[in-house]
Amino acid sequence: MTLRVGVVGTGFARRVQLPAFEHVGGLKATAVASGKRENAEATAREFGIPKVYSDALELVKDPEVDAVFIASTPPTHAQYAIAALAAGKHVLCEKPTALNAAESSAMVQAAGRSSRLAWIDHELRYEPNRRKIRELIRSGAIGSVRHIELSLSPYFRSDGRGQTNQAEQPWTWWSDAAQGGGILGAVGSHFIDLCRFWTGSEIREVAGGAGTWAGTRRDDKGVARPVTAEEFASFVLFMTGGEIATLTLSAVSHYGPGHFAQITGSKGTLVLTGETKLEMGQGGPLEDVSAPDELFGKTRPNSMWARGFVRLLRDFVRAAEGQAPEGQPATFRDGLVVQRVLDAVRAGGATRLD
Repeated sequence: MTLRVGVVGTGFARRVQLPAFEHVGGLKATAVASGKRENAEATAREFGIPKVYSDALELVKDPEVDAVFIASTPPTHAQYAIAALAAGKHVLCEKPTALNAAESSAMVQAAGRSSRLAWIDHELRYEPNRRKIRELIRSGAIGSVRHIELSLSPYFRSDGRGQTNQAEQPWTWWSDAAQGGGILGAVGSHFIDLCRFWTGSEIREVAGGAGTWAGTRRDDKGVARPVTAEEFASFVLFMTGGEIATLTLSAVSHYGPGHFAQITGSKGTLVLTGETKLEMGQGGPLEDVSAPDELFGKTRPNSMWARGFVRLLRDFVRAAEGQAPEGQPATFRDGLVVQRVLDAVRAGGATRLD
């Protein structure tokens, strides 16, 4: 059986999702939709996709589409996901789940009315070192988790030609809070999800906030437009197992370690540096316990995001065929939990979630 996929969006889908198809059996892209038809047509030509739509709501009705991958901007996620599930399609939706918890809750309800898959693309659950952290914690290797530190600094978005520094970033939807832009949804959502994935605990309270300093940026027509989405976020999660997690993300710092995590338990500590290095200390020197990644150097782009997405996609196909997933995919309900945290951080102060 071949799972026929309709792809909505031509940004992340074109850079990461569609190139991943070549590493996954039993999968074929049969349709693509974009609000800018010329983008959909260009993507269709590049990947040999037979059908092009200007409206995703038409794509989800296509009888030659079994699953819909939603990689459009966040304001459209709830509408397209609910429509796709109602049409009997499996759904894989990009994060952040939606614009707010109310929309996310509606997505959960739609998933409850459907027998189809309803997953959120938290592909870091499938990254080997981050998956190994879960295994080590659950095996008792570091004892009871006491606190987690997760950070990303600096964070530069790609301009499609390589990496640019933050000062050079043009205005796009990513700069607009009304469109779900900002570092909190882009990366903070993954970090929040990892805290639950690693520990198995729920989040009972959130305290912190976010900041924006850019003022304005120029769009592709040279027009100065206001930046309203967060460029920095720092917050604390208090979890039901007693764990405390501190998360910091910055798109305005000029230097930093990049991705970094330290998980401290009663018997030891795990240190995650960058995309590929994991160390463990149990009172003595840190020991390299990094997990091998057989996909390293094989994906486009060669990043933990792309490699993790390949593994998630293989699991999605497996689950769509009626088999149990080998990993622990994030569901719409997981996405709702994360969305409630995002809403709380943007509101500032402290918020009880239980």
